[in-house]
Amino acid sequence: MRGNKREAILDAAVKAFARRGFYNTRVKDIGTEIDVAEGTLYKYFPTKNDILFSLFKEKWSELTSDLRRKIEPLDDVNEKMMLILATIVDVFKTNRDLAELFLIEIKQSSAFLNSPVAQSMVDFLDLLEEILKEGIAKGVYRKDLDTKAARMMIFGAAQGVLLGWILKETIPNRGKAFDYTIENAIKTIRDVFKSGITSEKK
Repeated sequence: MRGNKREAILDAAVKAFARRGFYNTRVKDIGTEIDVAEGTLYKYFPTKNDILFSLFKEKWSELTSDLRRKIEPLDDVNEKMMLILATIVDVFKTNRDLAELFLIEIKQSSAFLNSPVAQSMVDFLDLLEEILKEGIAKGVYRKDLDTKAARMMIFGAAQGVLLGWILKETIPNRGKAFDYTIENAIKTIRDVFKSGITSEKK
């Protein structure tokens, strides 16, 4: 029961943070989502920051572990990278509140940026870099590729695509500013990474 209640609190926090914003959300607001007393929440999480940190650490750690399991049987490095990008998109598309929390709210928390919990993101970036290094070893990617910079570019591009998806649904009179499908955007990230954007090689 304790574990189930803890998970319920985290799920409620995702909804509350996405709806009100992290700073505007009180611990009491999270309890209201699931009809749990504020004092009960403090038994599981001493502070609101602890709730945010736990959410991020557990969700990203779970995602990274799942991705490692999925790509393990694959040999093609480009296929591995595409699977990772597609999986991230699927996770956030099925949970809009989680997408908003990770892509918008969490970046505004200086406490998060200065916490050791951010290591969960580093673990995910390390997975991207492992694939890039594997691609170099197999001759798929060029030998002078800066893998640390490249992994950030890929991760940043995926975040940008998802952020555009959120803005497309929330900004009134948006016109064609975010007129693309997520699926085509992910394929474009892959194609640009593989071949660049020039029409011919010089």
